[in-house]
Amino acid sequence: MSSDLLVNTLQSLTKAGTAGTSQDHLEAIAKKLQVDAAFRVELSHLTGVWNDIAVILGRVVQDGLSPTEADQLVLIFRIVRNGVAGVVENQDLARDANIPNLIQEIVSYAAHTHYGNTTYILMLRAGVQALSNLLTGNNLSKDHIWKSLIVQAPSRNCDQNLLSTLAAIEDETIVLSTVMLCYNCIFESNERSSLLTTTPAGRKLLAQLANESHASSNKEERKSFEMIYTLFRHLIDMDLFKELFGAMNGGQESTGAYEILYHGENFHPEGEKASKVESAPDQKDRRQDGSHLSAEQVILLKMIDSLIYTRHQQPQQRQGHGIEESSSETGSPVSKDTVAFLTRIFAMVSASTIEVFKSLDQPGVGQHGVEDLANLSSGVMLLLGCFAHLSLYEDGHVSNAQISLNQNGVKGEIEGQGKRLPVPEWFKVQHATMVHGEIVENAIELLRQADTSLARVNKPATSNPPGQTGSPAAPSTATRSMSANMESTLLSNTSTAQGQQSFFVGLKRDIVRLVGNLAYHSRDVQDRIRSCNGLVVMLSQCNIDDANPFLREYGILAMRNILEENAENQAIIAELQPIEAVDHPVLQEARLQAQLDVQTGRPVLTQRKD
Repeated sequence: MSSDLLVNTLQSLTKAGTAGTSQDHLEAIAKKLQVDAAFRVELSHLTGVWNDIAVILGRVVQDGLSPTEADQLVLIFRIVRNGVAGVVENQDLARDANIPNLIQEIVSYAAHTHYGNTTYILMLRAGVQALSNLLTGNNLSKDHIWKSLIVQAPSRNCDQNLLSTLAAIEDETIVLSTVMLCYNCIFESNERSSLLTTTPAGRKLLAQLANESHASSNKEERKSFEMIYTLFRHLIDMDLFKELFGAMNGGQESTGAYEILYHGENFHPEGEKASKVESAPDQKDRRQDGSHLSAEQVILLKMIDSLIYTRHQQPQQRQGHGIEESSSETGSPVSKDTVAFLTRIFAMVSASTIEVFKSLDQPGVGQHGVEDLANLSSGVMLLLGCFAHLSLYEDGHVSNAQISLNQNGVKGEIEGQGKRLPVPEWFKVQHATMVHGEIVENAIELLRQADTSLARVNKPATSNPPGQTGSPAAPSTATRSMSANMESTLLSNTSTAQGQQSFFVGLKRDIVRLVGNLAYHSRDVQDRIRSCNGLVVMLSQCNIDDANPFLREYGILAMRNILEENAENQAIIAELQPIEAVDHPVLQEARLQAQLDVQTGRPVLTQRKD
């Protein structure tokens, strides 16, 4: 097959306007371009080819998209997609011929008129893939295409939010191709990355991708989910988390009106022109004031929590396998600025949670909506999960498994003590950033209010939360928090105080764990806890609470860290005197009772007489 066939076929299309007998030729050319790199290079010497393609696509843009042209456009998009793959000269020629803008407009038409039509879906797939190939490895094309997609569409006839529209289509290939296009554009470019958070179209795209990741996370086909996560991880690594969080506040923005031209029968019955206008909201969304979390912000917190967890585990897994690693090879899971911003979010979310707790004992218990409570509880639990890992670094001796032979020559493993791990400087900075952001004071105040407002649960086997049957499973404290606080999101009964409390299962445990981590070998944190009167409330958590699995164990460990080598804290605890012995269901089942010894004043256990 020669390039002459391609030239002749395209020229005939520019004149005739229909595929006719050229359909087979177009398909053969597309296939050859896909497998023949030399043929792709040959196209760079045929400038007329790209101009002819532009004429064909321009006619569709001018006259409107017709169903009879769909098959032909699929093949032309594939020719463009395959022809520019890895050939910068062809990408430049196509850009000079305005082909990217023309494809964008046609894809915009198809995205709003596909109605599940198989050919239109194929056209959308090929069109998005063509745009992606047109910019891959070509910074000039990246700037041109990205700005036309995010900043200003080629014309009024084009959807300004095209990428969001494509990401919302129920087709895994289209969504995956769209996300890959976005990732190719923003990769290693601060300017293009920042456009996602500074433009209305970019912010809408981020929200759509966040929702899409949430919807696709449990699907069998997870490629689009993984690609969306990769995109957000890249933006976080570029220190844009603060901007991402602000862009997802849940407020709606108007990007103006645009018109879509339809052509042919069975499309728009009222004429060729239909307006697509995005209406502005009637009132300001209450989440814009920062007092509430949007669903998209919660999803973003899930992503950064997963990122922090993964990066926190990696070095310790390598050390556990005996892999030597210098402190210069590791680093903070996220930047110092991101840690500082997470600390500020925690202050805001903690204050909102405290207000919810204070209202539990007041009339009008159902004043908090299900969505707001679910977002708030998920947000605070995810933040606590982030800080639990950010505040923890293994500085002890690493146990290395070593292979040995016993007397019978059989191989076995023995535990050998490795060398002590030093605390790296980046962790000290990270710890100081959290502490200076008053995370200790905010956590203690939240725990104090939670201890007052949330009833302690002693017998979960016979007292289940509303809407649940059977014994609730204790959540793992070591699992990834991408599915954190599942108890909260499953509950929808907020008409009672008990229903609202159910949204915060595990809250006290996670606060105690965080405070205990922060206090480890930190005199500053130990003193801060004493200064904000947190010693007693922390000590009171050394108790069984089935709404907070392992609370007692975390409480004991936290008190150990708080009191270690701190005479002032130890003195305050030593001055505490028992007032009375409180009975406990566990003791009742064991036929034991607690009493205060008359002579020592200490609690003792005695056998029940009844």
